[in-house]
Amino acid sequence: MKMKTYDSFNMRKRLVTLLAVFIALFLLVGCAGGNYGKIARDRDLDNMFLSYEVLPDHRYYTSGGYDAPNAILAIHRDYELDNPRNLWVSVPNVDTGQMRKWIDTIAPDQNYRRSGSYFAAYILNPDGNRVGAWFSIENYTTVKFLEGNKVQVYPPPLNRDFYRPRGFGINFGI
Repeated sequence: MKMKTYDSFNMRKRLVTLLAVFIALFLLVGCAGGNYGKIARDRDLDNMFLSYEVLPDHRYYTSGGYDAPNAILAIHRDYELDNPRNLWVSVPNVDTGQMRKWIDTIAPDQNYRRSGSYFAAYILNPDGNRVGAWFSIENYTTVKFLEGNKVQVYPPPLNRDFYRPRGFGINFGI
């Protein structure tokens, strides 16, 4: 009588492959759901911010502090910012003077060749239409569109280490 041998290596290989397929499907299904927009960098918009121009018919918000925000957000009046945890601060009546204070504080000598500089991008809905503007140290965010022309824009993280001068990281206790 011949006994059937059990090949544990092939079984493990099949199990790992099956597990990888399930994980990939789970990630694809998770990413496919939702009504997401995106941001699209625009050099003309960079120049508008750096020229202290205020976008007409937009509501303004800041994140990370009023005097030196780590992001400035402008949302067109046709949309409402969904801000459940109050991570964005509404700033009424933004004018050229206010824009000048912000830009001169956060980006006084803007240089796009240097990392860590602020940049501007349009906020686009899933159809590619502009619904707002983003000016931040970060070049990415998550934009979700909800029912009733509501939009959620995630602010950049408040990582204070990012704003420290670059160097070797040596601290002499001074």
